[in-house]
Amino acid sequence: MRIESLYTPHKPEMRALIEAVLANQGLQAGFYWPMDLLGAELATAEAVGIFEDEKLAGFVLYRDVPGAWEISLVVTHPDFRRRGLMETLIKHLIAAKGQNRELWLEVHQDNDAAQKLYEKLGFKLSGRRPRYYKDGATALLYSCP
Repeated sequence: MRIESLYTPHKPEMRALIEAVLANQGLQAGFYWPMDLLGAELATAEAVGIFEDEKLAGFVLYRDVPGAWEISLVVTHPDFRRRGLMETLIKHLIAAKGQNRELWLEVHQDNDAAQKLYEKLGFKLSGRRPRYYKDGATALLYSCP
């Protein structure tokens, strides 16, 4: 397993991973990103990925905003779920962010597994966005100092 920053040459592999997730589960609480919205995010956000051998097993997209890194996408390939890879990758981001920066993210109210992971890693619920998602669900806002 290795962690590395992802750049333009990785974009096809990142898109293929997202397509595998959508084919496996469709849009649901665990992954609520339609492809039409992902194009711009993939083009403009920073990315860090985790590899098993030479295969991209998962990645995180984030933006550098004043005082924080705002995580916009956390995604794991269906073949690599439940192996602790996202925990490892997010711990890497927590360590990389430094002491003067927070991590922010939002999660679908029904994505219990993600909420438990974030809370285990020290994220705290910091707010809510009612009816944020197209399905009418609330977005839970988390921050990690």
